[in-house]
Amino acid sequence: MAMYKIRTSLLLAACGVATMHAGALQGQTLITDFNTFFENELYASWASLDAVIDSGPDSYSVTATGYGSNYTYIGALGILGAGNTHVELDVTLSGPPEADGLLGPIVTLVDADGSNYNFAWYGQLLGHHVLTQSVSAPTWISAPGTTPGLDLDNLLHMHLQLDPGGFGTMGAYTVAFNNLNLIEVPTAPGDFDEDGDVDGADFLIWQRGGSPLPGSVDDLQAWQANFGTTAPLIAAAPEPGAIGLILLAGLFALRLRRFTGA
Repeated sequence: MAMYKIRTSLLLAACGVATMHAGALQGQTLITDFNTFFENELYASWASLDAVIDSGPDSYSVTATGYGSNYTYIGALGILGAGNTHVELDVTLSGPPEADGLLGPIVTLVDADGSNYNFAWYGQLLGHHVLTQSVSAPTWISAPGTTPGLDLDNLLHMHLQLDPGGFGTMGAYTVAFNNLNLIEVPTAPGDFDEDGDVDGADFLIWQRGGSPLPGSVDDLQAWQANFGTTAPLIAAAPEPGAIGLILLAGLFALRLRRFTGA
């Protein structure tokens, strides 16, 4: 049986998973701080006899070999996260050198109407990470639910996973889940992937028709005007290759104007 080192009572565990930190910054909602964290069901290697699970007091950590996950009901917590834009996972990854750059933590959030959104961060280096991903742009959607989008005020279930990638079953890793938040990240015009900066990835989204007004000159000009900025909006020197991207974008805009007669 996996080892459970529960240091406080079930009542304290419930108190350790709150909707908001006392004095938390506006635009940040705590889903869980993983203090004395409980799971409803373990899967794959996390359920094996060799797995070591340490629940609290500062993180929920799992030492195992190969793919593993758990499933947890969080609806009773009454999380009120509407208005936030990103999922933020604070996690620490440990293991042998062969695991470096291969471990991938995954968080799945499920709302009341069945929307099932997966946020994955594959190929992470060993060490401590604060990982973010746009709520509206998950890695994949397992089920869309009956109402479009993920309702952050009605989150019922959470699924934690660790994908060992190419490391596979060569050895044991330890994943320590430290904090999981919903946060509000201001976005600049032209930040089409909502990752907090305007860069070449956003131009590719525009080029592929993924911006708010697909293929429009207005979206392209918003990208050009804000290229190199981050949230909060701070002027930044162009990245290597930035000038080439901007020139290429200018050519696209010129061709669009000629094509449309603008």
